[in-house]
Amino acid sequence: MEIEAKFVLEDTATLEQIAALHHLAGFTVSSGKVKKIHDVYLDTADRALFAAGYTCRRREGDGGILVTVKHLGRATDGIHRREEFEIRLPTDQPPVDWEPSPARDLVRNISGNEKLEPLFELDQTRRTRVIRRGKISIAELSLDAVKVKFGARTLNFLELEVELLPLGTEEELQAIVQHCQTKWSLRAEPRPKFERALEFLTTPTNAGGVLNLQERAVCAKIATQQNSLGRRARALLALDAGAATPDVGRQVGLSARRVKYWLDAFQQKRLEIFPARWRLLEDPARPTPHLALKPGLRMDDSMSEAARKTLLFYFQRMVDHEAGARAGKDIEELHDMRVAIRRMRAAFRVFADYVDMDTLKPFSKTLRRTGRALGAVRDLDVFRLKTQHYLDALPPSRQNELEPLLAAWQSEHRARRAEMLAHLVSEDYARFKETFGEFLDTPGAGALPRASAEEEPVPYRVRHILPGVLFTSYALVRAYDERLSEANVPLARYHQLRISSKRLRYTLEFFRELLGGKAKPLIERTKRLQDHLGNLQDAVVACNVLRSFLMWGTWRHKSHESPSAKIIVAPGVAAYLAARQAEIQELLKGFPPQWSDISGTQFNQQLAALVAAL
Repeated sequence: MEIEAKFVLEDTATLEQIAALHHLAGFTVSSGKVKKIHDVYLDTADRALFAAGYTCRRREGDGGILVTVKHLGRATDGIHRREEFEIRLPTDQPPVDWEPSPARDLVRNISGNEKLEPLFELDQTRRTRVIRRGKISIAELSLDAVKVKFGARTLNFLELEVELLPLGTEEELQAIVQHCQTKWSLRAEPRPKFERALEFLTTPTNAGGVLNLQERAVCAKIATQQNSLGRRARALLALDAGAATPDVGRQVGLSARRVKYWLDAFQQKRLEIFPARWRLLEDPARPTPHLALKPGLRMDDSMSEAARKTLLFYFQRMVDHEAGARAGKDIEELHDMRVAIRRMRAAFRVFADYVDMDTLKPFSKTLRRTGRALGAVRDLDVFRLKTQHYLDALPPSRQNELEPLLAAWQSEHRARRAEMLAHLVSEDYARFKETFGEFLDTPGAGALPRASAEEEPVPYRVRHILPGVLFTSYALVRAYDERLSEANVPLARYHQLRISSKRLRYTLEFFRELLGGKAKPLIERTKRLQDHLGNLQDAVVACNVLRSFLMWGTWRHKSHESPSAKIIVAPGVAAYLAARQAEIQELLKGFPPQWSDISGTQFNQQLAALVAAL
């Protein structure tokens, strides 16, 4: 993850003044180094990378060629946060020949086997200096004189960048940002250099202003299609270039009235006039569509229709949180997207006997693959969050003792996010969203054939089946009674109980609007047990990671690898392992009251009363 602040420098005098500073916002600044940088930005002929929200930059130096793939996105609160993946090449090579890496996987998933071609070249003279807190390097300050040349057109600008280093904090970066804005009156630059350059090079002088830069890239990709979608996109591009409506109609093969119709529709819905699978880069200014507050189940619904409504409810939430999960600015966005997927997978199990699972199986398979990709990142986010809580409780003199571990975490997190992003921008995932969304929008989809009038009636409505579903879900939790009373209960068994309790909670939540307010205390009790067991599982996983690090010195290792021959000296990691092991013991001691709250007669009686009231 690249985290940096960017500012516009209005003149060279300001640049020189900042270059002479020895202190900035209370931090020391090292002496500077000057280097010349030549970058070539690459993309496919139809700008597939840009349309998907990424840039690909090639930079040559003494160590060979460095290719950097970055996620596009404008700054929030004055700070740019972007995923960044790098790979070093000995010579200029197409992506198919790159060594296996997150950068290669991401580029190939978006561009396929299309050739990467130069978009433009960018030259800059960069002065770099290190910002330090005492002896610790927290950020790198860069003063850049940038030149973009394209034919007879030239763009020159000056820019200040402050990039956060691994041992710096966002609070420190915010302090630097505030100092630059108040002390030097610098204006934040929300655009990356790539976007500034591309806007300059691609905006026609007679542009009609119909499309923004990102919409233009998406329309350019769709315009290659020889169908109605392609004509629609070509019409918008022609209007954006300043062509009159009758001329646009003649160019793309549409009537003037039809051109006006699509222009009006675009101005209201933006990229939503195209199918979802083509909208690889949504307009961040587009309002979020209204989400229903409940699935809309009824007692007289068939179980298959209840399944469709439930799946649609959580599918919409999955899609709603996807942009936030991809951006990576708020880890709760990814968490919410993953929760929506988990609920859909739980719904498949709850409704499995009442829907056509042969039809739903391909959707379930993609949901499982998507959930795993998100889960790998979410587990790392949780580890980092809980580790930070541990560090915050330490005295200041000890708060840097996990630096080697966190460096390994950062590398692992970057790799897992790259895998997740490659999946989320893939054509297969886009096709899944479109086909599953259309399926769920169709009333009656997934229903099994019903018994004929001559056959024995089979229960199929919610009011017939819901009581049994609730008691069965509860029985799967109560089945752990005897297993939990044994001596030395394996930790894995608590994790299995957590899964069963989660399914009980989800089942109660699926039918909550039919069960009424009396379901709330049952859901809350089940959630408390689930959360307690979740904390236990997080501690177990953390201990496994920490033991692995102490033996191998890395985040993960292959099962056949022997422990490192080099002694891993990490007393801070060992102390953290001891703390997480103590946490496991405390959670085990606190488990019986949580379990009795579910397994006791009161829960059973309340559930029975809930069912009796249906």
